[in-house]
Amino acid sequence: MELKKQVLRQNTEKSRAFTQITLDDDCIVKDNRPDVIKIIHTRGSVSFEESKVSSQTVWVTGKLQFTVLYRSDEKSGKLESLTDSVAFGEKLILDGVEELDTVKLTGKLEDLAITAINSRKLAVRALIGIYAVAEQQRQEELVNAIVDESDVQQRQEEKEMLLLVTSKKDILRTHNEANLPGARPNIGRIIYHNVDIRNREVTLAGGRVQLQGEAYVTVLYAGEEGSLEWFDVMVPVSGAMELDEAVGESLYWIRTGAADIELEAVNDYDGEMRTISLDIVFDMDIKVWNEETVQVLTDAYALSRKLIPQHEPMSAWRLLMKNMAKLRVSEQLGLESSQERILQLCSYEGEINIDQVEQVENGLAVEGVLLLHILYATADDSFPVGHAFSQVPFSQVIDVPGLAADVSGVTWELEPGIDQLQVNLLDNDKYEVKATVGLSALVLSREQFDKIVEIEEEPFDMESLQGQPGLTGLVAQADEDLWDIAKQYHTTEQELIAANGLKSPKLRAGDKIIIVKSVS
Repeated sequence: MELKKQVLRQNTEKSRAFTQITLDDDCIVKDNRPDVIKIIHTRGSVSFEESKVSSQTVWVTGKLQFTVLYRSDEKSGKLESLTDSVAFGEKLILDGVEELDTVKLTGKLEDLAITAINSRKLAVRALIGIYAVAEQQRQEELVNAIVDESDVQQRQEEKEMLLLVTSKKDILRTHNEANLPGARPNIGRIIYHNVDIRNREVTLAGGRVQLQGEAYVTVLYAGEEGSLEWFDVMVPVSGAMELDEAVGESLYWIRTGAADIELEAVNDYDGEMRTISLDIVFDMDIKVWNEETVQVLTDAYALSRKLIPQHEPMSAWRLLMKNMAKLRVSEQLGLESSQERILQLCSYEGEINIDQVEQVENGLAVEGVLLLHILYATADDSFPVGHAFSQVPFSQVIDVPGLAADVSGVTWELEPGIDQLQVNLLDNDKYEVKATVGLSALVLSREQFDKIVEIEEEPFDMESLQGQPGLTGLVAQADEDLWDIAKQYHTTEQELIAANGLKSPKLRAGDKIIIVKSVS
């Protein structure tokens, strides 16, 4: 018996693990950096260098990179910064993982505290969360139909499935330049900078990935005569990359993150140090699926012989919703009593932390917090720059129509971002935060069913068949199906419909059915 089969490509999650590691290390200030008198602001990021996968485990090495903005002179309040890193290694247990499996890693800096032990040594303490997901790409055969068998009755179902086109990680490099505002003096040297990427949008069309966004750049620098200066500018960011795989109108999910940011001052066309060169490397985690309606053979029988379908369990993903929710966050905040008062805002940067995602009726309930760092000028000439940190909690329900709170087999991808961020000074110790937070969500449901892999054939037990009555009557029950009746009595749905004058194969409870035996 010839079976028509279709090869399906799917991406399945084999295992996942999460661990937290604590870093506690000392950092020596390099000889080319001035003494640390007082730390003003710190920031950090986590990157991975290598991962080795073996049976049930993955060994990860990486580093915590950090930048410290500090005072280097007690009297003048002179500002400096230093950048350094702390290496780490960790072993994660991943059940079922084998050496050739692909493991995707995500690192999150959950807490960072840097204090000065003395003017030449810093204590670095950090809490890092590491997420590891082992994925397996596999091809699976699905039987669609039986080919060229006139006496075989086939039952088929249409199922909506996501078929994987590609799943890959790549990088996208962008380069941009921005000029100093005309009123600002030339750059002598950059002391500190921050790049906050907002309003990020990634699209896929015609096999081409396009990224667009806005980089809000703040630069704190020393002028050519040593004066402390700063400026901020919005730099449009865009880049594109081609996918090797041909994709049409497909469903995609592309997670992006700035893996590396390099900023330096360069000469402009007049040879003056008035141009900022900005290079950003984005990590791109790309998944693309085709949404297809697949014919699945679910049952079969013949009038001339006995067919015995052999089944195996199978699962397939289908799309529930791809949605973008936006919410506005607004709150008035103030400085602590011990902090220097605000003369003028220099810069502010925001970050979204998602604390919890819960499956609810018709949606996903998301709770998170907007983390806000502000650098500001003070009225104290000996301490010209201060730092304030605030947290603004938020909650939002992302609409997923038809989703039940207690249904299993649902998974989701969630990527938060900041579309707009504004801080307004209300007083010398109060400020108002206004932000628009975007929450992109992809929600999938896994359907479990039995698939036919082969069909065995046996001759009928003719003695048993001949013992059955040639004419049978029955009354349909609430859960009766015409297919099952036809299969049980060795006839066809079409013959039952014709013999009983039915308009469709659907039965209602109480319908009276006459069955004429087709096999003698």
